[in-house]
Amino acid sequence: MADRSEVVPDEFSTTKQNFTTCAKCGLLIVGQFVRALGGTYHLECFKCQDCGTIVAAKFFPIDSPEGKQHPLCERDYFRRLNLICEKCGGALRGSYITALDKKYHIEHFTCSACPTVFGPQDSYYEHDGQVYCHYHYSTRFAVRCAGCQTAILKQFVEINRNSMDEHWHPECYMIHKFWNVKLATHPDDKQGLENEITSPEELKNQQKAMEEKVYDIWTVLSTFEEMSAACISDMLLHVSNGSYFDGVKMAEKFISHVEILFSAIDDLENQLVQASGQGLQHNREAKMLCKKIVNFFSLLSHSKETDVRQMGITQELLSLVTGLAHYLKILIRIALTGALKLERDFDNTTAIGQFLGKLVELTKKGSQLDKDTNVDSDSEVTSDLCHACRITVEEECYKYGQYRWHIGCLRCSGCSRELRTIYKDASFNQITEMAFCPKDTNEQSVIGFQYVTQLEQYTYLLRVALSRLYNLLRRKDESQNQSDIEVDHVRKEQKSEPGFVHNDSISKSYSSGDNYESRNRTDIKRMKSVHMDTKLSNSARIATRSRIIEQESEPTTSSVPNEAEKDKLARAPSQHHVKIVQDQEFESQTQENRINFDSQNEAITLADISAIAAAEMEKSVTEDPTNKPLKRTRSKCYLSELSALEYFIVKHVAVLAMEQLLKEHFTLEELLDLIGSKKATFWTKFVTSIKPAEKKTIKKKGTFGVPLEILVERYGVDSVLGAGPGRIRVPSFVDDGISAMKTMDMSVEGIFRKNGNIRRLKDLSEAIDKDPSSVNLSEDNPVQVAALMKKFLRDLPDPLLTFKLHKLFITSQKLSNEADRKKILHLTCCLLPKINRDTMEVLFIFFKWVASFSHVDEETGSKMDLHNLATVITPNILYSKSKDPTKDDSFLAIEAVHSLLSYQDDFWVVPEDLAAILHDQDLFSNPEGLTTKDIIKRCEKFVSSKKDNSNNNGEGPSSGNRDAQVVRHNNPQHQTYIEQGNNGNQNANSTNIYPSSSSSIVNNESSIPVEQRAS
Repeated sequence: MADRSEVVPDEFSTTKQNFTTCAKCGLLIVGQFVRALGGTYHLECFKCQDCGTIVAAKFFPIDSPEGKQHPLCERDYFRRLNLICEKCGGALRGSYITALDKKYHIEHFTCSACPTVFGPQDSYYEHDGQVYCHYHYSTRFAVRCAGCQTAILKQFVEINRNSMDEHWHPECYMIHKFWNVKLATHPDDKQGLENEITSPEELKNQQKAMEEKVYDIWTVLSTFEEMSAACISDMLLHVSNGSYFDGVKMAEKFISHVEILFSAIDDLENQLVQASGQGLQHNREAKMLCKKIVNFFSLLSHSKETDVRQMGITQELLSLVTGLAHYLKILIRIALTGALKLERDFDNTTAIGQFLGKLVELTKKGSQLDKDTNVDSDSEVTSDLCHACRITVEEECYKYGQYRWHIGCLRCSGCSRELRTIYKDASFNQITEMAFCPKDTNEQSVIGFQYVTQLEQYTYLLRVALSRLYNLLRRKDESQNQSDIEVDHVRKEQKSEPGFVHNDSISKSYSSGDNYESRNRTDIKRMKSVHMDTKLSNSARIATRSRIIEQESEPTTSSVPNEAEKDKLARAPSQHHVKIVQDQEFESQTQENRINFDSQNEAITLADISAIAAAEMEKSVTEDPTNKPLKRTRSKCYLSELSALEYFIVKHVAVLAMEQLLKEHFTLEELLDLIGSKKATFWTKFVTSIKPAEKKTIKKKGTFGVPLEILVERYGVDSVLGAGPGRIRVPSFVDDGISAMKTMDMSVEGIFRKNGNIRRLKDLSEAIDKDPSSVNLSEDNPVQVAALMKKFLRDLPDPLLTFKLHKLFITSQKLSNEADRKKILHLTCCLLPKINRDTMEVLFIFFKWVASFSHVDEETGSKMDLHNLATVITPNILYSKSKDPTKDDSFLAIEAVHSLLSYQDDFWVVPEDLAAILHDQDLFSNPEGLTTKDIIKRCEKFVSSKKDNSNNNGEGPSSGNRDAQVVRHNNPQHQTYIEQGNNGNQNANSTNIYPSSSSSIVNNESSIPVEQRAS
């Protein structure tokens, strides 16, 4: 601190001081004075420049615009530096806190509702500009998670759904995305944490317990999924490459995953039966999963018996792996919901921990499986037949050692008494292989019968099938090796292990990115369907802690006084300067134990299996028979990712591109009218005035019977169910319905064909109309939800594929050339309104996935392949306004929808000949003034540059590879350049059209008059 000034008596100062004038007022100094800033001042003249307070004891110098220095008091000096405490108004000395763009003394940075002082590592919460502690923010202002309904105090995800913002904990959001499960039973379920708990410490402990539970659920289940998905993808890749033994090894590892999950489900079921008398509904899903695995084994054995060395990815193999992933995901959801039910309804706080603990065993068992390379058939697995009736045991049973009995077949060999109720006391004679009741037992008989659950028996049957497949592969390889030795001794040296085709054909894993050369990281990221694709925000904040270091300097004087002068002068005040030092930032506790939701994570999940398999199958199809890859195509540009301007351009170019192929069915003006409305002429106005108007009221409230554009605006959601990597906006009912059905068994016969319960259908639609969030579609069966989705599509005022484009879809199927039909369908998809096209994309991807369950085996399957689905869906999405029975185009409509379903992967991207013009930057330099005329001119330049490049490469018209001609229409304003190619890589009938025009157009596609449209 600075020394205070010394007061000199008046009589002493007047007798000995030299007469000087005050630097401030210019008057003679008589009495006390101050020497500072290179001058001498009256005591009362040495004041703060801002507030006028005398600063003889201590001052802070500041330079004025004139170059002179003036003193400031401490408060005003710190105020000018913005270093004033927001709470007390005092200057900030030493350490201080910065929060909410305000500064506080450390002891003054407290909660607005209580005297809690925030420490350097404590989080604070802000509401309406006020600071709150953890307890008061939780109980008063915290937003509740849509998943668990507890306060969001750290990271959160914000989703706009039904025109409302939903907030989620990141883990709750991912749990809902993966398994369609919310940890809270109902949206209004508060779980009593914030309402019943009064102690801040107790509240914090309860919230920490909930946070840890959610964290454990997410990390354990997602890890289990990733490990299972890696097994399935490895099975797929090894078998497609002909490495059958590697494929079987992966299958054995996958069976271990299934075994652990089945064991966990059995434990949950036992607890539920004891608590409520009812178990889990899992029989069908578990049976279907095991059937898929057995079918996979059958496919391997058949391929081995027919000497197929490299199977490739067939449709059958694709269906198998898709089914494996689907049913395993359903069983995970069933187990999770069962554990949550035990906790919610029966206050079983250990159920979730025990369930997750079972799955954690997989990591220990998995590491042992990785080390075990010597695969051998299980010696304990001998037979799947009942010891009594010699019929395969496929349900729950009893076992003794390696012997098994049906529940009704276990009887006493002495008195024929059924041993079902006393099996624990029954005994078995291993010499005679007979069972006895307690009355008829003998010395050689030993008790030890065990009950085998249905899931345990399923696992046993899988082990039996696996053992038999191993033996089959070994026998086949031994005979093959012997023949190879006789034919060629060199091949014997090349073989390293039975089951491998050749060393150079060893397959590589999807899960090990370094070895998997055929798919790059971008493709894996694009196909991931459930990564964290939403930006994270944070409720909690950490204040910035700083320190002020004051530096004191000696007073400035005009001359050096002697000792006598020092005795009679009031010493000059100390000059102070400040320096701000940022303290080391403490890591927020909110970031501890947080999950890294990085979308770059390449770990695949069960939801990605079907996409990866389909992409690999498509890649294998696009290769030449000579194993020479075709010309690499450019990266895909998805229609869903186009901006409004880009979609506007694509629509117009698509119309011009289809004109030549449809010249016998449409005029250019009719095609242009499909993307706009005609200008009203005198004649059209006259006809409209005398024609009675159609009285058709359009429903604007609710969900069913409401136009798509209104639904998306009111009840829209950014869905991740599209083909591209981004989100697309669709009605929330569509997203909810698909998400719910993906957690159900899709092999139910007649799905989307059966109408479900009509009364239930009506009740559901009315409930959704009143409040879409009040209905949980996961609680209904798949047939009912499918019927509800059909009703939604059927009730749309304008069908999904629109009345306006109906004739165009029908006409596409009248063309004789299949390539032309496909091209017109592709271009027609580009003409759909964006909302309709995006909704169609989400629905059709889902329909194609549903079709993969049409045939599971000879007895099981929905029987709804793509054509059958098209037959039942078409009447709801593609029909004409006309009711004339003589113009029945239903069969052509079905074929159009079937083609859309079959070739949909190509239809979600911009056609290649249209995509090129989107790279023209001149089109986007002035979007407000862009007209069709501009688009046409750019097309002309594009085709000209393309011709120049062809001529430079020796491929111009002179080489005979291309013929260019100009076709002139009767309308002098229209002139279309038609470039026809007939090279080896193009269809002989393909045509690229680049029109030319001189007329203009407004930048509003809904009001484009025909007279002003350019072709």
